[in-house]
Amino acid sequence: MKRKLSISTLAFNGYDVDGIIKILKNNNIQNIDLAPLTIFKNWGIFFKNVYNLKSKLHRNGIKINAIQGVFFKVRTKLFFSSETELNKLYNHLYKLVIISKKLNAKKIIIGSSYLRSKKNIPKVLADEKFVNFFSKFKKVLKKNKIYFCIETIPKQYNEDYLYEFDHTLDLIKKINSRYILINFDTSLFHFKNFKFNIFAKNLNKIKNIQVSSKYFKELYPISKNNKKFSKSLRNIKKLKIISLEMILNKPKELIIKRSILIFKKYFSI
Repeated sequence: MKRKLSISTLAFNGYDVDGIIKILKNNNIQNIDLAPLTIFKNWGIFFKNVYNLKSKLHRNGIKINAIQGVFFKVRTKLFFSSETELNKLYNHLYKLVIISKKLNAKKIIIGSSYLRSKKNIPKVLADEKFVNFFSKFKKVLKKNKIYFCIETIPKQYNEDYLYEFDHTLDLIKKINSRYILINFDTSLFHFKNFKFNIFAKNLNKIKNIQVSSKYFKELYPISKNNKKFSKSLRNIKKLKIISLEMILNKPKELIIKRSILIFKKYFSI
């Protein structure tokens, strides 16, 4: 059985829902990683249109694999904000958990270099605050069967905290919840020698996988690292779905199509 494929709506900047659905159907893609503010102007508008979005996607056979970009236009800094601001952040994520359930999306990707910029505070203090904050979600995630997927982001993307996979793995273990796991992006391969056996060894801690090119450019032509990664995945039967992530400021259907074609060639096996 072929692996299911998903594509992030970050690739469709400037498209409305109907335009995205048209391209997905033309390229036989039935899953998306939804970044809500690539389609809606703000969170309020998104929250008001959840049922309309769900209905439109359902009518066209499109499912939501994960929700990402959940901190777009959220200016809170996890390690420096007041308790009042952190409560607002908690409420924002809590609401997204409830909405994810309504949309039948099982995963929420937790990235954002801005949110978790630690500047000069000690790593041990940042770790304590990170673990304490996300541990608050353990009960609501379990109740709703929604997963938080914490993402490791390379330093080259302005990340100064969670840029090592081992560090993210350590935090996941400290939080100790089956519903708080890892989002693995192949950007980790592009700037340093990341050994595949580390990925394979910790597969039980990885809930979502995204394939990207360096700096999230179009996938075509595919890099040597992504090609090597695709070969390594062929014997891992438990991977049911994998996502393509690109950030295209002025996307053209031709660029999206050729990236989807190369994505299918290497990752649908």
